[in-house]
Amino acid sequence: MKDNTDQTSSVKDFSADDEILTQTNEQEQNNQNANDDELVNFDELKTATQNNDDSAQISELKTKLVQAQADFENIKKRLEKDKITAVNFANESFARDLLPVLDTLEMAINAAGDDEASAKIKEGISLTIDSFKQVLNKHGVRMIQTNEGGEFNPQIHNAMSYIQSQTIASGRIAQIYQHGYMYNDRILRPAMVLISK
Repeated sequence: MKDNTDQTSSVKDFSADDEILTQTNEQEQNNQNANDDELVNFDELKTATQNNDDSAQISELKTKLVQAQADFENIKKRLEKDKITAVNFANESFARDLLPVLDTLEMAINAAGDDEASAKIKEGISLTIDSFKQVLNKHGVRMIQTNEGGEFNPQIHNAMSYIQSQTIASGRIAQIYQHGYMYNDRILRPAMVLISK
């Protein structure tokens, strides 16, 4: 009987050892799973950090792209504006070179005599001047309206000198020496005037 008791006790010890071994295995398995979870969490953390870095890099690149597009649009608008200005004022120097011809024709009318032949010549020159002015107007060149006795404007008039005048108030235009012209709202040549004192 004692043998049986020893066997029973030995079986119990064996069972207890099995149970402890099983618990130890379960505990090791749980520890391994926990370690795996920690590894996964570390990997997830590493991936998340890389994603944040990538997001920051993508955001920076998007900002640079938007700035480059804005710069391109600004350059495009400026070039378009420069092109329009160049087209609008392309004939400016040509028109400026024609003004002395017009001045010469106007002086010819004033210099012509009073006989019948001179009257015919004046009429022909006057028609030529009118035709000349129509062509200039058609291409954006127009005369600056300047009247004797009118107000002097330094932006469109060039004062050559002062003269005494009994009829015109001081500081006003006393005489027009040469007409001024504008080309597409830009002064081509200011009017040359004498100012009364």
